[in-house]
Amino acid sequence: MSVSLLSLTRPLGSVSGLLQVVSLLGLALLLLKAAQLYLHRQWLLKAVQHFPSPPSHWLFGHIQEVGRVDKFPCACPHWLWGTEVELVVYDPDYMKVILGRSDPKSHGFYRLLAPWIVKYIEPGLKSTFWLGYGLLLLNGWSWLKHRRILTPAFHYDILKPYVGLMADSVRDKWEDFIRQNSYVEIFEHVSLMTLDTIMKCAFSYQGSHQADRSV
Repeated sequence: MSVSLLSLTRPLGSVSGLLQVVSLLGLALLLLKAAQLYLHRQWLLKAVQHFPSPPSHWLFGHIQEVGRVDKFPCACPHWLWGTEVELVVYDPDYMKVILGRSDPKSHGFYRLLAPWIVKYIEPGLKSTFWLGYGLLLLNGWSWLKHRRILTPAFHYDILKPYVGLMADSVRDKWEDFIRQNSYVEIFEHVSLMTLDTIMKCAFSYQGSHQADRSV
């Protein structure tokens, strides 16, 4: 009888030991991850230390903070949560320095844009544009090669004659909105104004999609 009891308790003891080992491994992994997050946060704090910002919660960041532009007029770190921060820049001189650099793009954000399909739909017109890996998504030498090809087409002297056409697209309907002195949902109107500008500049189109639409 005693032998049978021992034979029954041995599997239970092995299972208990296995659970202890799994628990210890889980605890070790949890501590390792916590240490990694802590070191990553310290690295981020050091990276943005030259930009003043309001106090942030160690977990929720600046989720409840508003009015940063008035207190920090050039740039301000915005903590999304404990280990994620973005630098919000709204000073033209700061932006000029940033846009003049050729740092590698963020793989996470631009990777999500790659399969994005933009659909523009209106009565009588339906088209689909595939972004693909163009100038927006390319990086490194491929980006530089495409940039050199496209830069001459966007030279100031080439774009200058189109300023009048762009102004005409604005005057088509926006002056009427100003006189109405009322709130307007601008998304559709801006889209149509952009379409008119492209059609006039690229295809010498003389019509107006804005004028064809009712307010």
